[in-house]
Amino acid sequence: MDENWVSDFLSHQEMEPNRTGHATLPAGPPGWGGRDAPAEVREAHRHSLGLGWLYYGLARALEPRTVLSIGSGRGFVPILLAKAQRDRDAPAITFVDPSFDDDFWTDAERVRKWFASFGVEEHIVHHLMTTEQFAATDSCAQLPPIDLLFIDGGHFYEAVEADFRLMSPRLAPGGTIVFHDTVSRSANPKWSGPRRLLLEIEERHPQWQLLDLPFGAGVTVMRERASQSLPGYFQGLCEQWPDPDSTQF
Repeated sequence: MDENWVSDFLSHQEMEPNRTGHATLPAGPPGWGGRDAPAEVREAHRHSLGLGWLYYGLARALEPRTVLSIGSGRGFVPILLAKAQRDRDAPAITFVDPSFDDDFWTDAERVRKWFASFGVEEHIVHHLMTTEQFAATDSCAQLPPIDLLFIDGGHFYEAVEADFRLMSPRLAPGGTIVFHDTVSRSANPKWSGPRRLLLEIEERHPQWQLLDLPFGAGVTVMRERASQSLPGYFQGLCEQWPDPDSTQF
């Protein structure tokens, strides 16, 4: 990624990782991932993409054809995902946000200019609606299976549960889901909907494997277990290899 692009990206106050919950500072109290960290600590992380490197790197490493990003205050995640797609000449990402926080996403021309300021206006298609509304559209029906799904919409349980329930069945085989705010940035449990959902998934759906990264507001990467990760795979290797004491590669 071009260093000048990163500098331009971070020059926008709205993209400060401490502010957006994407800094690589420890999640939870007392600093809440940078939100309440001392000024000198915040400043030290002010000029780094923080967890943004992970998002961009995932989109480059996984080489997804179809990317769906749900929710974003000012576009930190979808812009980085779109940048990754642009850098490898891949299809535009789909971005769904009903603009419930404020009216930022309601003006289509302002949205276009905002994305254009990062050079990704051709690589993001924004839908001004909820996930439930999007799920009922022709655009959603025509969307190819999703290779990378990023869920960062409403943080109450009902909202994040709906995002997962409606979009996870549309994952491509081997598709990856990333949840943001899985530690939360508030002591109020109402804002820990993503964590509540993931605890339920761990308990009820063992086919999913989860990796928690407790930085910023918390990030969790999730995908269905591959056959190679199941006990039967290793057992099958043992049965096929004739000499259990062999060190041959």
